Amino acid sequence: MHKLLRQGLVLQFLVLLFGALILPVQARVISDLYEVVEAVPSRGATDRASAGSRGLERVFVRVTGDAAIGNNPNLQPVLQKAQHFIQGYRYTSEDNQLYLHLSFDPQAISRQIHQLGLPMWPNNRPGTLVWLAMDTLKEGRSILREEDAPELFSVLDAMAVERGVPLDFPVMDLNDQHNMPLGDLWAQSEQAAERAGLRYRPDATLMGRLLQASGRRWQADWLLLHGGRSYAFDSNGGSLEEVALRGVNQMANLLAQRYAVRPGVEDTEQDSIFVELSGVDSFADYAEASAYLQGLAQVSSANLLSVEGDRMRLALDTTVGLRSLRDALVLNHKLRAHGDGDAIELNGHRAPLGSAENPLRYRWD
Repeated sequence: MHKLLRQGLVLQFLVLLFGALILPVQARVISDLYEVVEAVPSRGATDRASAGSRGLERVFVRVTGDAAIGNNPNLQPVLQKAQHFIQGYRYTSEDNQLYLHLSFDPQAISRQIHQLGLPMWPNNRPGTLVWLAMDTLKEGRSILREEDAPELFSVLDAMAVERGVPLDFPVMDLNDQHNMPLGDLWAQSEQAAERAGLRYRPDATLMGRLLQASGRRWQADWLLLHGGRSYAFDSNGGSLEEVALRGVNQMANLLAQRYAVRPGVEDTEQDSIFVELSGVDSFADYAEASAYLQGLAQVSSANLLSVEGDRMRLALDTTVGLRSLRDALVLNHKLRAHGDGDAIELNGHRAPLGSAENPLRYRWD
């Protein structure tokens, strides 16, 4: 009895240990946005051209964040000249099916997006942790686990690649089952999502409850939690996979609406947005922080104003407004936001956030 008890304690310890080792679900730079694979009937030039047009449209969906971008009449002539954007291609074969692997030129596509005035979703995308529960006519409610529904999770992974959104799923061990019980998941409890997400530290959390309405109809309610905001939406379809795919697709649309840079749409009341970074203790930190800010799609230039001790102050010329810039900055987990200063001038007025008197303040970790 005592031996079994000791074994049980050891098992609990190992569960907690492995739970602590779970890697955080954080924003990631998506490196394969410009690569697609298309099934083709032959190696002929006509089939390759058709596949190139289809593949290029998929790339534009990923980099603009607009799932319907292919319907844009201004883009149609571009898709017909897809060969001008192809950097390389190769063929593979699997189960008697021929596949064409296409690699498109990021710079050429970026220039085309700018010329057409389309939105541009930078490749630094928020990592999203997905919790799923279903209610079937035969078995009732249960939490969906990857090992129980491999086909469903496989198609969700494919959708994640298609939209360029990094998805992760909980391991659903004893730790997760304790922190996210079925009742809380079905109720889409934000408190449970926060509690259960501590071990994963996701940028966003998506909770879905999928209900079998009849033998051929499914419906789902979704709640996306991100950046202190919540977004509720629904989806329906003829199968479990279809209703789940539509939910993830809508999630991608919502994230793209928040992060895609839209030329001429953002409110730019200030000429520059001022940022102060602390914790810049070495030249390596300075170089890394400067390169990061300069490389943001939302920033056209980053001008260094001063360096004092471990603090550097910059003026950012941006293509977006203040809120969109802050949304982008929070995706870098080396930046830790300080409380807004809300500096008050002698006349009693508050200096605007992001101004020289009241810069955005972050610590570089």
